[in-house]
Amino acid sequence: MKMKKIFAAVCFACLAATAFAVDSDDLQKAKDGLSNKLCSATEDILAGFEKLLPEANSLSGVQPDAYIGKLFPSVPPHFAAGINASVTPVKADFVFDNMKVISSAVSDMLKDVDAIGDVGDFDFGLDFPNTIPYPAASVNARVGGLFLPFDIGVWAVTTGNVFHNKSIGNSPTFDFDYTCVGADLRYAVLEGNLILPKISVGAGYQWVHQNIGVSFDKDFTSSFSYEGTNYTGKGSLDAAFNMKLDTHTFFGQIQVSKTILILTPYVGLKALFTTSNCDYDWNYETKVEGSKVDLLSASKSNSYKHTISENGIQTQIFGGLGLNFLLFQTTFNAAYNFSSNQFTGSLGFNVKL
Repeated sequence: MKMKKIFAAVCFACLAATAFAVDSDDLQKAKDGLSNKLCSATEDILAGFEKLLPEANSLSGVQPDAYIGKLFPSVPPHFAAGINASVTPVKADFVFDNMKVISSAVSDMLKDVDAIGDVGDFDFGLDFPNTIPYPAASVNARVGGLFLPFDIGVWAVTTGNVFHNKSIGNSPTFDFDYTCVGADLRYAVLEGNLILPKISVGAGYQWVHQNIGVSFDKDFTSSFSYEGTNYTGKGSLDAAFNMKLDTHTFFGQIQVSKTILILTPYVGLKALFTTSNCDYDWNYETKVEGSKVDLLSASKSNSYKHTISENGIQTQIFGGLGLNFLLFQTTFNAAYNFSSNQFTGSLGFNVKL
């Protein structure tokens, strides 16, 4: 999110400084260079989230019991419902390194057009921690099957319009929305008894949508000339940045659990197959005395997809412990993805029969 906060300031600092006695070819070359680096940095950040989103939400539908029992015929019928909150520690490299790219792009822009002489390196002075905790949450439910030993689980969460066009004080206006929806089906290979554990195999699907946007406006006083035209008076800069990512994950899994008194330890293995749709756009528009200045305005948008073969197959081990108290179950869950080397931990609470 910090990258988005400074995006408009970057455009303003670069372009306002370049408008002094620069010929059109040099200016366009400089603008194109900045555009290419902004796009490259954005796509690198999207690539990081492509790996993160499926993993961060992978524990949303997990419950300790490998099989919860039949809905019918069964007395009482078997079902469970609850909430789950998780966190995935993420190395900040994919954000921090691209901040450096943008910093260098600003310096290069100013140097290329020789706007104000030797400007040195442009530094935003941002200090990122080595690791960023990425949160996720869901409401989930699981229902036992009819006659056959299977169960079906669903989970979902959305921020809706809670974080739509929000700003604090004089900060930029932010737009953020997040939605996760998933479902799976498990079949009990072994229903378990006093001695034997429960063993199930299953398959499922999860869709995660994330959108991050920021808009920014700044007023300034303009006094410069370009190719014989004077731009003098009150000026304004309006800038916006948006990044949208949708991931579609299909997975197969095997899970083993065993209830011992009030404890239900479990372990499982997943194979995840993900496709992703990426979209981003940015724009900035400068006006002087209400008239748009094209040479200080630009926009860019792009969309692309990654298939399962491009993203590769992810392998994950997951497990944890359930504490059972009559109709209530508290769960402690953890997962490790061997492909992305990402760890996720979660805490859940269920009501179950």
